[in-house]
Amino acid sequence: MTSKRPLVLIAATVDSGGGAGITADILSIHDHGAWGLPLVNAVSSQSLKRVAGIENISAAMFSNMLDVALSDWEEISAVKVGLMPDRKTLDIFLTALETKLKGVKVVWDPVLTATAGRLESADLKSNLSRILKVTTIFTPNLPEALELAGWDKDRLKQDGVFELGRFFVKMGAQNVIIKGGHLGDSVATADDVFVSERLSFMMRLPKAAGNGAHGGGCALSSALAALLAKDYAPEDAAVLAKAYVYHGILDPDLPSDGGRPPVGHHGLTCSLKYFPEIFEEGFPQKAEPFPLCPTQLGLYPVVDSVEWVETLLAMGVRTIQLRIKDKNDPQLAEKIKRSVFLSKTYKARLFIDDHYDLAIAAGAYGVHLGMEDLRTADLEKIRKSGLRLGVSTHGLYEMLKGLQLNPSYIALGHIFPTKSKVMPSKPQGVEKLAHEAALLENVVPTVAIGGIKLHNLADVLSTKVGSVALITGITQSDDPLLTTQKWLNLCKNGGDEI
Repeated sequence: MTSKRPLVLIAATVDSGGGAGITADILSIHDHGAWGLPLVNAVSSQSLKRVAGIENISAAMFSNMLDVALSDWEEISAVKVGLMPDRKTLDIFLTALETKLKGVKVVWDPVLTATAGRLESADLKSNLSRILKVTTIFTPNLPEALELAGWDKDRLKQDGVFELGRFFVKMGAQNVIIKGGHLGDSVATADDVFVSERLSFMMRLPKAAGNGAHGGGCALSSALAALLAKDYAPEDAAVLAKAYVYHGILDPDLPSDGGRPPVGHHGLTCSLKYFPEIFEEGFPQKAEPFPLCPTQLGLYPVVDSVEWVETLLAMGVRTIQLRIKDKNDPQLAEKIKRSVFLSKTYKARLFIDDHYDLAIAAGAYGVHLGMEDLRTADLEKIRKSGLRLGVSTHGLYEMLKGLQLNPSYIALGHIFPTKSKVMPSKPQGVEKLAHEAALLENVVPTVAIGGIKLHNLADVLSTKVGSVALITGITQSDDPLLTTQKWLNLCKNGGDEI
């Protein structure tokens, strides 16, 4: 059954050509599973070649539309703000975002100009502090960012685009995306920069032939708003919205005829070829491919003792992870060695969490590393040893980072709320899991993990994820033997390791 679409409020302009403004917003929001509520603040005479005219909606009419939206509709989950051509309308809307809509996720696309002609905007610069304090994701292109920050090209050259993004974060924005068609010295790539207090990265895609597509900025910001409404983390929304727009540029909705066609709207992006390359400072960018492991690893328990390793192997489990977090355990090397011996006796696949040097020394099947561990691990040493590499991810952004390392499998989590440890991310849920599993199908084996129990296992398996991992589902059950058999009956065991 399809879940109810969350509501996204849109404050923007009608484009009579249909390629940008509210038309593009509605299409993009619907493509990402949300429902757009348009608050028209102006109407424009546009084609794909020019902006011929614009006329503002009265502040009274805009205020009336806003009042109806807030009183007659259910909860608003997100807001997208595009061109705000009138000072009074801008003030009315900012006041609503500071009061009745306080705390709602907001994507603000500070449109100052149109590529095909000048659109008069209200004075955003003098209201910048108010705007940023209510904004979840701020999405200027580079010229807009420079103008709003009061920077020139010399300042940009000196301090860099990441520092430009931090300028807006320091003023109150939670996240900033400086859009990439204007970035970089290279004419070959479009580099979008994402900046928040905790995370900074670049998203890179090849530039498409021609002059681009009409409405790309609108599509990006409205897709972001819909994804925030669907509870995506900002960084996950960023990479998915970037892929969506890139797909739309490569496959526009109308013939180009040598001009700038409207960006295409093709639904949720389900092919990796549209997703950007990720550059995050301090995180490895590339790695040679690691050895393969089966696409279907079967039931994959994660345990913290040799005793559990032996017990589960004897019950028929053939993929297992030993996770001992105490690095100062004097018996750690011996426990890993003993577990490896047992796994080879049973022809099973044993992954060691974190301790890759000890795993290499003991001759384990593989190691499992989290995102923070990957920053410092000697990946080439692990690969040359012949060990498989499994990586933990928590959403699309980390999935793309992990995929760039060519691992043996990617763990997708956490799917449901979990008590095994405090998680900084929100549960992914089955819908997001299904999307990620589909993206990685026939690319790399996948493992679902986090809060998976027998009562929700059928939903997880319906996503066609390759394997299912669990931490407490067996070890904390009243009857581990019976419970293990139930899990094995449903998940299978992936076969013996030959």
